[in-house]
Amino acid sequence: MHTVARPALPEQTRNLAKSLMNRYLRDVIVRNWEQDGRPLPPPHQVKQTVIEEYRRRFNCPVLVETGTFRGDMVEAHLRNFARIISVELSQELYEKACYRFRKSPHVTIYQGDSGAVLPRIMRTLNASAIFWLDGHYSAGDTAQGSKECPIYEELEAIFAQGTRYAHVLLIDDARCFVGQGDYPTVAALTEFIQAHDARYTVEVKDDIIRAVVGK
Repeated sequence: MHTVARPALPEQTRNLAKSLMNRYLRDVIVRNWEQDGRPLPPPHQVKQTVIEEYRRRFNCPVLVETGTFRGDMVEAHLRNFARIISVELSQELYEKACYRFRKSPHVTIYQGDSGAVLPRIMRTLNASAIFWLDGHYSAGDTAQGSKECPIYEELEAIFAQGTRYAHVLLIDDARCFVGQGDYPTVAALTEFIQAHDARYTVEVKDDIIRAVVGK
């Protein structure tokens, strides 16, 4: 008896199936987290949905991330943004991310300290962006630069562009911003943001500091 080999599915079909499965699993994880009382820190899938909510709300075509790590946030939004930029300090993680997204021409990975690299990135932006600021050191396999938390340097680079674009600023790990080490308090961070652009309102929800203009 001869076995007839089945033709391999086109790569585009495989990618779509993978995307649908990931979305289903994400929704299950988010629903379970909500049923458990929304404990902190939230799972990564919750953070993915937050970014997607703000993309739809503000119609931002660009995602800029600091702290690529293993590239899971980039992967989660490959189909959601026209352009994705991510910055990773670790040379090893940077190289792995470059390889992972080698077939995605709309993804650019930068290596270096986010506070130093962002000014160069800002000069290339010609549209409003969602900034997922997660470049602070969080132990484990993450890399640490000259500062444990370079959030002020990151925000300085963003606001140096001026007020032409009303970028969405999402800062992860709000629970860490208590004024210890290089982490400012949320109140100090709010004052810093509004001193640069008074249009911004700032709130904390689900361990994410969220700064937006209007809406």
